[in-house]
Amino acid sequence: MFMFVSMAHAEERREMSSHVHGQGSLAVVVEGNNIQMELAVPGMDIVGFEHEADTARQKRAIEAALNDLKEPLNLFVFPDTADCSVISADAKLVAEEHEHDQNAAEAKKVEKIDEDDYHAEFWASYALTCRDTEQIKSINFRFFDRFRDSWELDVSFIDADGESAFAVSRNFRYMER
Repeated sequence: MFMFVSMAHAEERREMSSHVHGQGSLAVVVEGNNIQMELAVPGMDIVGFEHEADTARQKRAIEAALNDLKEPLNLFVFPDTADCSVISADAKLVAEEHEHDQNAAEAKKVEKIDEDDYHAEFWASYALTCRDTEQIKSINFRFFDRFRDSWELDVSFIDADGESAFAVSRNFRYMER
């Protein structure tokens, strides 16, 4: 859990890494009866665009996505026997503009930013508590039902038994350990 606390503090200084559309990442750490999760997914996968929201419809799409991302147990379904509940959930959209050279900075004053130069990711962090984390033998990723432009999540799962890595996709949306 200390890893996630440190990451949360470092988040403000962290630069957005390059990302692949259709592919996000999820880190899950189980310690005792507590679970910490961090999710990072390209904006294209969540709302279908990465540019700044220009229209009321795009702004509503971002707001709805952020609200849904704040409900982790609707997106990542643990077995009922684990009896998990949410302690905290936070989601935000982080955007970064990339400049290729000084001429690009001048061009932006005249014309709209090229979508290739603007990258946005949705980040979410969750803290859960469960009555019995030993019952978590699988996770159903309903995430793909809600976010239809997402195709894959690279999942890193850490518990008392060690670390495992999984690729969970729209076509194979269950993680079993």
